[in-house]
Amino acid sequence: MGTGKTVFMIDDDVNLVKVIKMVCEAKGYRFAAAHSAAQGLAMIAQVDPDVIILDVIMEDFVAGFRVVSELRAAAPDSEFAAFSKVPILMLTSVTAKTDLDFSERVGTSLLPVDTFVEKPVKPADLLAKIEELLERAVSRGDTPS
Repeated sequence: MGTGKTVFMIDDDVNLVKVIKMVCEAKGYRFAAAHSAAQGLAMIAQVDPDVIILDVIMEDFVAGFRVVSELRAAAPDSEFAAFSKVPILMLTSVTAKTDLDFSERVGTSLLPVDTFVEKPVKPADLLAKIEELLERAVSRGDTPS
């Protein structure tokens, strides 16, 4: 189950965040949330997440992509360097809003996230993805087991 790992959700949909919080906490995860890309980046060191659930369209159309860029391209001396390998689950409705399918670009330099899930998503499916990402991170040695 959750094993005390921390899920950090960055999404401007307050109601969705509340639902995901309840689901994650019921499974034993600690949960923190930010409601904008800027707030998420400002909070990340304090939260120290094991996995990040990230929306794309927040304060602007590409806010989530900026978060990914900041984290994945962090220089070794950057404030974000410690979070460069934290698994990122991009949870978004960007495909429905733009007709652009980003799912095939997951893991590439264009979209260096670990998985891409379209909204709406069933809570059980989201939890399965979170658990999969955490297991992968442990097996790679990116996070303590």
